[in-house]
Amino acid sequence: MRMYSRLVTAFATVAAVAMVAPIQAQEVHLVAHVPFDFSIGNSTLPRDTYNLTRLAGHREMLLIRGDRKSAFVRTDEVRLSQNDATPSLVFHRFGDQYFLRQIRWEGSSRLDLPETNAEREAADSRATRIGSRMETVVIAAGQR
Repeated sequence: MRMYSRLVTAFATVAAVAMVAPIQAQEVHLVAHVPFDFSIGNSTLPRDTYNLTRLAGHREMLLIRGDRKSAFVRTDEVRLSQNDATPSLVFHRFGDQYFLRQIRWEGSSRLDLPETNAEREAADSRATRIGSRMETVVIAAGQR
């Protein structure tokens, strides 16, 4: 019976450490409420409040996590000469389609997201309509 207790305790400890380690490796940097559905990479995310996290050890990877859906995306970091950026999410809008294209961090960096095929197709279809154009939509984000 003692052996069984020790085995269960050891297993529970390993399981707890395995679950806590990834949480400590992630740091939530920004929180933003997005009031519309939007595309990021090959995923469409619903309107929700999202936590944006850059992964430790893989700073180019971004986790966008909402209550209902999440996505990982690869980004390109751009260092800015000015240090006055307000945390925000920048979307390109074509009609009723929104595409996340940039995350501005407080300070002197921003993360650029690649243009997707869906965004190129939306831009091409809007370009054929007279007076249609892409709009930029900026959503403020808070730091956590």
